[in-house]
Formats: sequence, structure tokens, C-alpha cells
Amino acid sequence: MKNLNDVVVERLCKFMGEKDLTQYKLAQLSGLPFPTLKSIMQRRTKGITLKTIILLSNGLGITPSEFINDKAFSAENLELE
Repeated sequence: MKNLNDVVVERLCKFMGEKDLTQYKLAQLSGLPFPTLKSIMQRRTKGITLKTIILLSNGLGITPSEFINDKAFSAENLELE
């Protein structure tokens, strides 16, 4: 089982690859500080907030619901402890 941070990073990698975005460019587009995004991508950030998901989704040009529309986000696939 994966934790929430791992799933978020996997989704970010998927969408960034599809849209040919670097971490720096996504940080610019989303309004999230680059060090924060870098920390998320390096899996050093604990407890990614909904606000962060909304900002990142906006930067990717998708809705937050599109971002989390993946079976990896279902409770039975996540470590929620």
C-alpha cells in the first residue's frame, strides 16, 4: 500500500510528463513556491493539503477532481494512518 504523498507524486509525474512541464514551470504556473514543490516531489513533505492539490491542479490546467480521479486515491489502496 502507498501513502497519500506517494500517490500525489505519481499523479504529478503523470500529468507533468503529459504536459511536458518541469517542476520549476509547474511551480510558476501553480503559484506554489518551488522549494515546496521540490519537497513534495522528493517525498519530504508530510500531509499535503487540499489547498496544495487545488493549486497544483490549476497549474496543470486540470480540475482537482481530475487530479484525484484515480483508483490509487481510494481508501482501500491508501495507508491512511
